[in-house]
Amino acid sequence: MARKKLSAAVKRRIKEIQEAFSSVDADKMHVINRVIEHVAYMEEKLDEIKLILERDGFVEEYQNGENQWGTKESTASKAYNTVLKNYNTYIRTLLSAMPESVDIDTDDGFDEFLGTLKR
Repeated sequence: MARKKLSAAVKRRIKEIQEAFSSVDADKMHVINRVIEHVAYMEEKLDEIKLILERDGFVEEYQNGENQWGTKESTASKAYNTVLKNYNTYIRTLLSAMPESVDIDTDDGFDEFLGTLKR
């Protein structure tokens, strides 16, 4: 199956996310590159669906037959919730691939100063 061409905005976002993961080793990066593509694509789709929701709302009316009317959650709302749920799963996956941050204590000379006071 041929891959769909990505928009310029999605390509930009992919590069931004990849930069955030620049410290990840090459083997992990090879695996998560596809996840990064999905995340960037989902962000664009979430924005598009959000515009539909702002225009049409979260509730839509329906008619079954001649006399049965009602309201239900809109199709756009269901799509938004599904994409958002999957997006959050991908984000958790990406964050788990990030290396642990290491706090390196910088020597500010305070310990040496205390040592000179004790003499």
